[in-house]
Amino acid sequence: MGEIKSTWELVMEKLKGMEVTDEEKERFQRQEDLERAKRLFYPYFEGDERDWDKFREEVRRLNEAAFTEFLKLVSENLSFETGLTERQKKALETIFGKEAVLKVEELMERFKKRQEVEVEALKAELLQAFERRGIRGSAIDPNPRLHPRWLLVVDQVKRDFQKELLSYLEGINPN
Repeated sequence: MGEIKSTWELVMEKLKGMEVTDEEKERFQRQEDLERAKRLFYPYFEGDERDWDKFREEVRRLNEAAFTEFLKLVSENLSFETGLTERQKKALETIFGKEAVLKVEELMERFKKRQEVEVEALKAELLQAFERRGIRGSAIDPNPRLHPRWLLVVDQVKRDFQKELLSYLEGINPN
């Protein structure tokens, strides 16, 4: 009877004689780091995982590249518009401490106000455009979402928030 081989053994037989370049190794490592970061981020920040001690230990065991990917996921997935959920607060507190949660909330509030200022500026531009056309009055309440620059302004504020949040989180040592 023939020998039963594991998937790993079969793959290694097929790859025998093939060489993996350093560039490919780096790409595989980056992909593995990203996957490791995702496996930690989503269950704890958006899922229903509740073993916070395990979470803290898993984050501490991440290598530098995987931790950087994890921080990117955090900064890209937290929204200043909606604020922090209780779950997100608990996850941040578990890794960085209560002070960091307060700082993140403060940062969110600052960017929320900045977006409000930008929205008011767009409304003012629309009001001026209406006035140039002879349309004026107290009943005029332009929708800033109709302004051609609306998406650009909102996207820029979001990018700036993500960048500043990432910079702040990178400056904290969770260990």
